[in-house]
Amino acid sequence: MSRTAAALVVATGFFAAPVVQASNGTDESALAGARNATAALHDVNAAVAAGYQRLLPCFDLPGVGGMGQHYVNTSLLDATVVANQPEALVYEVNGDRLQLVAIEYIIPWSAWVSAAPPQLYGRSFTSVTSLHLWALHAWIWRPNPDGMFANYNPNVKLCPGH
Repeated sequence: MSRTAAALVVATGFFAAPVVQASNGTDESALAGARNATAALHDVNAAVAAGYQRLLPCFDLPGVGGMGQHYVNTSLLDATVVANQPEALVYEVNGDRLQLVAIEYIIPWSAWVSAAPPQLYGRSFTSVTSLHLWALHAWIWRPNPDGMFANYNPNVKLCPGH
């Protein structure tokens, strides 16, 4: 390995142990911390000002539920997840209106060095093969009958055109 390549590996932290941490001691208090931290981001303009950008198309799975439009803060995409600083905000698309419905924690495959999937809130992240990443949704702004951490939510509208 060249010195430049070695320096890049060290600088990006690929030799560092992966870290997933909650902001508080329990799942409920950590979820409350995530709600408090994202409350001002219901306004998508505030989310953009905070570093989140629209990324990828709106996601849904007809017959299962909606996921929504993702706004991702790419500066947070690494092996560290902090409960009150989600990598993505998920908005339901309703005409010209976007409504914050969930947050999402994301770890790129290239950043995760452990053989086991990352975990937060006692839940394992889902491997998203098509995007080469680990993801965990938390439906903190829209109740989900399939569970707080399900990938899709039947209470979220399908994307426009579906």
